[in-house]
Amino acid sequence: MMTSATGLLSFLSIVWTVTSLCTSRPSIKHPPQNHPDHDVIIVGGSICGLATAVALKTQLSPINVQIYERATSLKPTGALLSLFPNGMTALQNILGSLQTKSDSKGTLSDVLNQQSVSSQCTIIKQVQEGKVTDERVVKSVDKSNEGKSPGRFILWYQLQNILLEALESASLVDENCISLGCEFQSYSFDNSIGFIHATFKSRTDMGDFTFTKTCKLLIGADGIRSTLRHLISRSDLMPQIRSYKRIIFRALIDANGVDPEIIPRIGAAVVYKSATNVGQIFKLQSCSEAKTIAVTATASTEDTEEVVRQWHSTEAISNWRKAFSDFPTDVLDLIDLCQPSSVYTNCVSDLQIDDKDQSPTLCWSNGDEPVVLVGDAVHGMTPSLGQGGNVCMEDAIELAMIMRRTTKTADTSIVDLTHAQVMETIRRLQSARNGRVVEIHRSSRNQASIKLSADSSLKNYQEKNEAFFRRLYEWTPTSIS
Repeated sequence: MMTSATGLLSFLSIVWTVTSLCTSRPSIKHPPQNHPDHDVIIVGGSICGLATAVALKTQLSPINVQIYERATSLKPTGALLSLFPNGMTALQNILGSLQTKSDSKGTLSDVLNQQSVSSQCTIIKQVQEGKVTDERVVKSVDKSNEGKSPGRFILWYQLQNILLEALESASLVDENCISLGCEFQSYSFDNSIGFIHATFKSRTDMGDFTFTKTCKLLIGADGIRSTLRHLISRSDLMPQIRSYKRIIFRALIDANGVDPEIIPRIGAAVVYKSATNVGQIFKLQSCSEAKTIAVTATASTEDTEEVVRQWHSTEAISNWRKAFSDFPTDVLDLIDLCQPSSVYTNCVSDLQIDDKDQSPTLCWSNGDEPVVLVGDAVHGMTPSLGQGGNVCMEDAIELAMIMRRTTKTADTSIVDLTHAQVMETIRRLQSARNGRVVEIHRSSRNQASIKLSADSSLKNYQEKNEAFFRRLYEWTPTSIS
């Protein structure tokens, strides 16, 4: 029924050639006297870090923003990102009117609309003892959005490429604004000059070395296991990572090796769901990229996150084949066709917030130093509502717009803001974001905890929480609402 994938998709071997943006070595240029090396340093070059950098550049240009990323390369993975109306609103504000390299393609917002796919329906196949015992179709309809589908999805690396191009378009000079292979170590604040001193370790062929860079504002976009969060949190207030003992496997498949009857049409998803093991799901989605299938699978696990993250891609595929051994042969064959270089595996987890406190304050900063967290670093949440990436991008544009308002009111650039003005910007961000983020975080956790089955997932949850979803999707940045 299936043939082996003899040819690998060209995009799976892509090595980004945005040489004007990325460098494997930090710059050794010295800034003018009494100026920091960078106006802003961002720790972490994931989607959240890239979006924050683009937002700052479009809202505060000219501004010197530098991203330091631990990974030594940016490579495609099999992860899909759900984009809901609030996430699309955030991205459209982040990208603004930035143009693509090719004039014929128009703006980067146009490219985003072209490459993201509207979610139309889900075909659910219940599985027991290696056979499909039931099949049904669930349409993706959002009653709070005039009957339109609430969600879109895009390949992670497609959005990454859009943001990389946006960085290049927003840069007024030729600059290396992403330093790869640079792991954040520590920071200190010099109150006498108002600068942060951030220390990094760089990995090179010549060995490891440490270096320090100064900035006016340090932003942590380094994910749920944020090093920066550990440094700014008091031990008694440190939010703990909560595990749900479930594992997620993501990968890409070259559809040329797959039986056409199995390939879902663009906009549709096919979900194989175990009838006996709640939460064991194997999901296929066709992407806007020609002949590309994205796989997302979940299963229970006793392995720790550390063990899972250390799996080699081929080992992950082997483990997933064992986990789904009682699924139809179609599923096992699809697992065999997953491209190892695209495999991305992690555990379902979130940052635990104080459930006894009706309105807890998340760890956005320590309140004393010009350091702020955004994205998963401050509010890592379960993927059950698909809101993690969307809320990260909300953070990015809110921070940039609030900072723009601060500099405009002070009639100065970010580097000349007083310490008090920078701290007021951070407080305004926390005030604008905290209540909304806590509500989304808790709703995401509630859906994960009650373990809704695939055929009563987002659609039925929406019907019971229509007011919440209306607030969720109708979001606009505080600074322009």
